[in-house]
Formats: sequence, C-alpha cells, structure tokens
Amino acid sequence: MCAGVCNKRSLWVLGLLGFCVRAIAALECAPCALRSCPPVSPLGCDSGRVLSRDPCGCCEQCSRLELELCGGADWGLGYCGSGLTCAALNGTGPVRVPDAGVCKVAPDGTDADGEDARCPLLSGCDREDGECVCDSTHSCIRTFSYPNRDACVHAGRTGSRRHERRHKEKFVGPVNGACVFSGCNLSAHGCVCSSHSCDDHFMYNNRSQCQRAAGTATHPSVHLPDM
Repeated sequence: MCAGVCNKRSLWVLGLLGFCVRAIAALECAPCALRSCPPVSPLGCDSGRVLSRDPCGCCEQCSRLELELCGGADWGLGYCGSGLTCAALNGTGPVRVPDAGVCKVAPDGTDADGEDARCPLLSGCDREDGECVCDSTHSCIRTFSYPNRDACVHAGRTGSRRHERRHKEKFVGPVNGACVFSGCNLSAHGCVCSSHSCDDHFMYNNRSQCQRAAGTATHPSVHLPDM
C-alpha cells in the first residue's frame, strides 16, 4: 500500500514539475533585471517612429516600420508602430517570440489604435474639448498627456488663468483699422499702449518692455516724459 501511495505521489510531483517547465517555457520575457536595454538616442526617434516600450515592459525602443524585423528573444528586435502588427515570417499569423517577425499592416484595423493585450496596462488622461478624458489600456505605444485626472484638472485650471491674464492686457487709445502701428509709451500715469495706431512714435514695442522700464521709475536718474 505504501508503495502504491508513494508511486502516486511521485507521479503527482512529476506532473507538477512538467507543468512548471511548460509554464516557464511559455513565458515570452526574461526578468527585466536580467536584461540589458539598447540605448535610445537623446535626439529621439526618426520620422515615422515613436518611442515604444516592449511587451515585456522592460525596455524602450523606437518603433519599427512596415517590413522591418520585430519580435525576437525578449522582443529585442523591437515592436511595430501604430497600425502595424508583428507577423510571423511564415505568414501563419502573429509572431510568437522568441521567433522573429516582420511588421505588416494590421488586418481589419487590428492594433491600429495601439491596443495590445500583450503590452503593459497604461492609465492616464488627455484633454478633449476642454474636458479631461481618462482611460486605461494595454499598449506599448499609447501615451497620455497627464498621468491622472488630478494632474489634468490642474493643468486646465492653470491654462485658464493664463488665458485670463492675456485678455486682461488690453490696449487703450484710438483704434483705426487703416493704421498698422502698435506699441507703448511710459508716462507719469504708467504704460499707455495703442494698437492699430497711425502714430509710429512709440518708446517700447510692447507692454512687457514698458512695464520693465516702469519698474525703474523710482530711480532718480530716470526721467519720465510728459504725455
């Protein structure tokens, strides 16, 4: 009886080991700590390419173009750009790494939006029509403008304040559509600016230059012309 139980246990252990071996063999990627990533040019990627992260989530490389090699061990040959898929060289479907493949136009728009279940899960937000739109997707080439909704909302508020400040800097003075001169003069009452003026005698090109000059108005050597 003991021999039968021992044999069953031995078979169970062997079966478990076999399953583990198959599972390890099925893994596409080596641990990131054991990999050496290729350098990325500080000038960025060439035209038509974007910076992509391989499906292993370890290394960043410039995406591959149509008919260029891709895949390979640990995706070392690179990942295809938007609208392309890494196809097996024998034409049987998507490549299965560590085999090498070639970038081809994705059939029926597959992967055209950059979504790929093999890639890491990314989350973030973009601004569309003044609103924050957030999403999560598996992608190696998708990028978000903001890492989260708080950052997106904060950026929107900052942009609104800048827009308000720009519109507060209004020009005063006569406006004539037939005249093309613009600028500012510094008087005892501050900066007086005009746009579309017929008078081309301006001391400063814009309000910023005038305000910098006004900052020195308290210095005894500064003389303010009478306007």
